Amino acid sequence: MARLKAGIHFASSIFVKTIAGLIIIKVLAWKLGPDGFGLLGQLMTLVAITGMFAGGGIASGLIKVLAVSPSGTKEGQAWIATAFTLTTIVSGLVASLLVLFSGALSARLMQGEFTAVFIFLGFSQIVVGYGSLVQADASSRGESGIYAAINILGTIIGAIVLVLGVCVFGFGGAAYGVMLMPALTGLVALGFLFQRRRELLRYARLLLDESKARHFMSFSLLTLVGALSVPIAQIIIRDMLAQRVGWEQVGLWQGMIKLSDVYMQFIGVVLINYVLPRYAAASSFDRVLMEFKATVIWLLLALVAGFLCLYSLRNIVIQLIFSKDFLPMTEYFIPQMIGDVFRTIAAAISFIFMARGCVRISILYEIAQGVGIIVMFMLLFDGAGKMAPVYAHMITYIVLSVIMAVGLKLWMRRQS
Repeated sequence: MARLKAGIHFASSIFVKTIAGLIIIKVLAWKLGPDGFGLLGQLMTLVAITGMFAGGGIASGLIKVLAVSPSGTKEGQAWIATAFTLTTIVSGLVASLLVLFSGALSARLMQGEFTAVFIFLGFSQIVVGYGSLVQADASSRGESGIYAAINILGTIIGAIVLVLGVCVFGFGGAAYGVMLMPALTGLVALGFLFQRRRELLRYARLLLDESKARHFMSFSLLTLVGALSVPIAQIIIRDMLAQRVGWEQVGLWQGMIKLSDVYMQFIGVVLINYVLPRYAAASSFDRVLMEFKATVIWLLLALVAGFLCLYSLRNIVIQLIFSKDFLPMTEYFIPQMIGDVFRTIAAAISFIFMARGCVRISILYEIAQGVGIIVMFMLLFDGAGKMAPVYAHMITYIVLSVIMAVGLKLWMRRQS
């Protein structure tokens, strides 16, 4: 019943995020067209990177330790204090860097416009960082309903702001809306903190325990690598595609990525907020394997069922979400979906290493994703042309899932 209840909560939050994401994609595609959608994808990528690393990207590490030492214990309170301190330091640093390099980022990603977007993005990361700590505490205690409520409300508010922005102010409104969405969820989380979990404020003090900080920094490095690896690969691929086949083709591929992001976020939410604490709290490797098998089976069943529906209705879905101009993206569907299936398997294995204290392997996995995609793209580009990005995605994750499975088997043999 607990698994079913958590599944319903996560499914409801993802359902709202999915509907909101599809509406946003539709409005952006309708208002901006393939060219504008492709250019806005650069900002979306940066927002995704900064959002993942907001506050140091230590939320996963906090979930792991609080699953073992809850916030009601002295040990848990010490973990929260160290997490709060690191979040304050890193959020301030990231904000300063974004403000300092706002002009350069505008020139590189937005053709020299909307410098203020990057300045505001810097300050918004402070809110996102503190909000992630509140959500991590809820996830560590298995309160999936609270996590779902925060994300549902934040998503709805963010979607309304973004849609109004692009409809009223065009591309500029879209840029500011994309920047604000993560911060709005953070504000909702902080609102929950003051209303329901004020006791956490007593533990949120500036205190840096060296051993605890090292633990968090390993997860911070993991998050940083994860936030940069694939997005940077996508930026490089976008530039090469734009130079060879134009921004319209980039927009079509960007559309496929956004569709993939909509359903893959469900995978990420389940792995981080439900599977990770269960992996960490498991009393034995046999229990971990049981959790892994159950997780992978249900996730893959959900993915495959969704893929079959999506593929059978692909023309209708594309015209509904995007427009007729995006119909050529149908040829991307099969390789992208195959790659996402194997990506799910590899990620589920990576979370085992993460939860059981072998974060280095998870870091190597994150690096391998971006490197593998870029290398395969460059090898395939001359022969496959516009299809090279999705073929590179598919081949990379097939190879990585095999490597991670073999690595897990060897690692568990050494542990036994």
